[in-house]
Amino acid sequence: MKRLLLPPLAFSLLLILACSSTEGQGSKATEPSSAAPMIIEGFMCTAIYEDKPVGIDNDFIVDDRVYIWLSWENVIGAHEVKIVWVDPNENLYETKDSFTSRDGKMTIYFLLDTTSSAPVGRWLAEVYLDGIFVRSYAFWLSSL
Repeated sequence: MKRLLLPPLAFSLLLILACSSTEGQGSKATEPSSAAPMIIEGFMCTAIYEDKPVGIDNDFIVDDRVYIWLSWENVIGAHEVKIVWVDPNENLYETKDSFTSRDGKMTIYFLLDTTSSAPVGRWLAEVYLDGIFVRSYAFWLSSL
């Protein structure tokens, strides 16, 4: 029985060609600056009780109250948090609030009180700190 041996360069080229059609390749890790403001926890929920999120979910029904609850770290001093609610038709609704933190920690939440005429589908809650985009949270509204 005769074996076919490929030289190392040919084997490497064959391996690269075989893998070139694979999607979703790559990764990267970064470590945020220890002084950078960051969201430690963030949830979409149906209520707030004693400043804690209740009914954590991403699926809500039209006429529900939808809350976004955010716990921040490294936010010493005065800051403004703005939430831009984006409905499935790309209409924007803005809510904002300010806070001052002495120890660099703060928990804040916002409310979207939907009505029976609210569009069903995928919504976004875009979070901004001092006018700078931080991240977004997706959630869904559905009819009964």
